[in-house]
Amino acid sequence: MKFNTPLLLSQPEHKISIKDKILTIGSCFSDSIGNKLIENKFDTLANPFGTIFDPLSISRVLSYSLNNQSPSPQSYVFSQGVYKNLEVHSSFTGLSPDELTLKIKARLTSTHDFLTDAEWIIITFGTAFVYQHKESKTNIANCQKLPSLDFTKHLADKDELQSDFQNLLDLLKKFNPDIKIVLTVSPVRHIADGLEENSISKAILRQLCNDLAVRNRDVTYYPAYEIMMDDLRDYRFYKEDMIHPTDQAIDYIWQHFSSSFMDKSATEFMNKWSKIRRSLEHRPFNPTTEEHQTFLRNTLKELEGLSNKVDLRKEIEQINKQITNN
Repeated sequence: MKFNTPLLLSQPEHKISIKDKILTIGSCFSDSIGNKLIENKFDTLANPFGTIFDPLSISRVLSYSLNNQSPSPQSYVFSQGVYKNLEVHSSFTGLSPDELTLKIKARLTSTHDFLTDAEWIIITFGTAFVYQHKESKTNIANCQKLPSLDFTKHLADKDELQSDFQNLLDLLKKFNPDIKIVLTVSPVRHIADGLEENSISKAILRQLCNDLAVRNRDVTYYPAYEIMMDDLRDYRFYKEDMIHPTDQAIDYIWQHFSSSFMDKSATEFMNKWSKIRRSLEHRPFNPTTEEHQTFLRNTLKELEGLSNKVDLRKEIEQINKQITNN
């Protein structure tokens, strides 16, 4: 007897290798996938500008990075005793506009450099609703704790989003012809807009992903949204807020994603790495026993055997510090 409707594994034309560089950007689901990639030692830049929900804001900040541009001057605001910028996450702050600009420029530059030879970018759309700051006429990525009366809200239509994001994809492929793009729709419900409006928003995003994937050979859609809504579809897979997926749900989606997108080299590495990671997390009662020292030396050999694939210097140093005769 089955109690779910699992999605069939798709086999994308391109697969992720253990040596690939991957950037994730978008809603908080991008953090979840980015963290999983980092845990498994992929060279990953996860959500460099913080959580960004709508496609227009994602497109804008990536365009800034690719073109070595800075946020618009009118996008700076003073809030809660510090300067913030409406086009990036609230984690970017400064005591002056110049200080904040330097921080944002540094992140734009590092993202530019990372994308120069990245193999993948995973983009997660959260909502099709766009908020505009009334005074500056700036479409915002984050309200920066300003009063809601300072903003207007509209539902972006598919054509508006498709035109804007296609321009970004063209720019991205011109900048790095070898990069592959994975699009996802966040399974997180945006109930601040209301459940009915959330459904409309997600439908627009899903249509956007489909249109872009059909039009662009190197664009693939990954069904994280469908897995959460149609496969898991149970409140036990949501956190107490009934909005965000639990860790168990994230693990399930990650396993599905890995089985679909990882090539043989990545899968083999991840299987070996999961065992080593458990060994690294082991905390003995008495670390000086011969038994534990043997365990450490064996773990060190395993790490050294994989060090030609990924950067394991930190883990090797961690083990060496614990071996008593080193």
